[in-house]
Amino acid sequence: MIQPSLAMQRNLAAASAALVVFSALAGPALAQDAAPPPTPAPAHWGTALAQDARAFHDAILDSHPGPVDPENPGFNAHLEAGLATALDRARTADSYEAWYFALKEYAASFDDGHLGLTNWAGMGHVWTAGWPGFLTGLRTGPDGERHEVVFSRDPAAPPEGAVLIGCDGRPAEALAAEIIGRGAGRWTLPSRRAVFASTLFVDQHNPWVRRAEHCEFRVGTDARRYALTWRDLPNAVRDEGFAAARSPRFTAPIGLRTWSGGQWIGLGGFNGDPSSADGVALTALQTAVEARAGEIREAPAVVFDLRGNDGGSSAWINALATTLWGEAEVRARAPDALAVDWRPSEKNIAQLEEYKVLMASNPELVTWLTTAAEGMRAARAEGRPLWREPEEDEAAAASPVGPSPMRARTWVLTDSGCASACLDAVDLLKALGATHVGQETSGDTAYMEIREEALPGGRVVARLPMKVYRGRPRGDNETYVPAHEWTGALGDTAGLEAWLAGLDAAAARR
Repeated sequence: MIQPSLAMQRNLAAASAALVVFSALAGPALAQDAAPPPTPAPAHWGTALAQDARAFHDAILDSHPGPVDPENPGFNAHLEAGLATALDRARTADSYEAWYFALKEYAASFDDGHLGLTNWAGMGHVWTAGWPGFLTGLRTGPDGERHEVVFSRDPAAPPEGAVLIGCDGRPAEALAAEIIGRGAGRWTLPSRRAVFASTLFVDQHNPWVRRAEHCEFRVGTDARRYALTWRDLPNAVRDEGFAAARSPRFTAPIGLRTWSGGQWIGLGGFNGDPSSADGVALTALQTAVEARAGEIREAPAVVFDLRGNDGGSSAWINALATTLWGEAEVRARAPDALAVDWRPSEKNIAQLEEYKVLMASNPELVTWLTTAAEGMRAARAEGRPLWREPEEDEAAAASPVGPSPMRARTWVLTDSGCASACLDAVDLLKALGATHVGQETSGDTAYMEIREEALPGGRVVARLPMKVYRGRPRGDNETYVPAHEWTGALGDTAGLEAWLAGLDAAAARR
């Protein structure tokens, strides 16, 4: 292994979470002394767009591994092209929407869920929207995906059940990619399309896309053309329409319970803050699993239910797996990168120093953080663009593993929103022998360990990865396709249990 020990990895994740908690707590405390005034709207939106686009570009150039990554030679050209587009748009930008959507598209263009912009200042802006009297939702069938009318308040509009063919010479798929995908990013992932497709016929006043005006729909066996009449979309109607258009997620309650097949471990969130609702429930879950580990290992089947989980801290799944399989087996079987390279920027080093202060009570982690910070400083002084984590003791990494203490058949259940630490959980559980069921997951890239940096204008915050995995078994934005797909409602837990009981009975006979 190249990374810190499993325990150190858990603690490093805890350090990241602790910093977030510290920042969240510090804000209100400081506010009691002198609340900072809200960020005002700029005198000129084009100037603000140019400033923020350059600042985002410069932060990436300074601290992201991509600009110096020899395995990603096209990164810099992409970085510069995105900036050029944003600066060109800055010449005519004259509204909050022009500023927001230009920056959002720049960030989304990297197709990396770990690189982006967040904490957008409101600056007094009130969002409004328009619609043509109907909304579509993304539906999937034997013929693939289709944009189908699922909500309508206009008798002259295409009826519910009508399937979009295209608009203004743009086929349905190309239309969705242009209007939604450029701002959403990672449009090749089914999970992204499923989440955002319901906004296809919502005009958010984005000046950088061309809304549809004349569309063709398949109604039954007929193709019919419609001229769209755009009008204001009231919030209440929007919410009702989105509820009909979207395939709602369901968040599994965090906890341990029995089911007809054995034990069911609900893992609907991995919030790294131990004081959060997830954190309190996950801490109690870890205690329960430790107390009943023998019973769980000997159960006929154990389900790890990740419905609703979109990431957080992988420390939680690492701890649960270590309790049930043992550290030796987890270390031996866990998928791992061949190496980990860090970008040794001053701000990334400062982030590790902040971790050291926050985790002063953990000498092992502080020692590793000190090694990393010193290594990054040395790399920086020597002009090396990346610092590689030192290799772990090979003898310890290759420690022999005996028979697995986990006797139960294991299943990992996901929905399409599973990303980041949720994907780490699938990585680990599949490596330990679990069968993946449910829906196809989301995906992420090998750029990891995010820090946040407020851009100078105070209008938005950049999220920047500090390190890159080398040779990670799962590729960039590679999803997991389940061995058995669930096509029913995600909230139908009883139906899922019956379905899984049938799958498990078949597995037991093999």
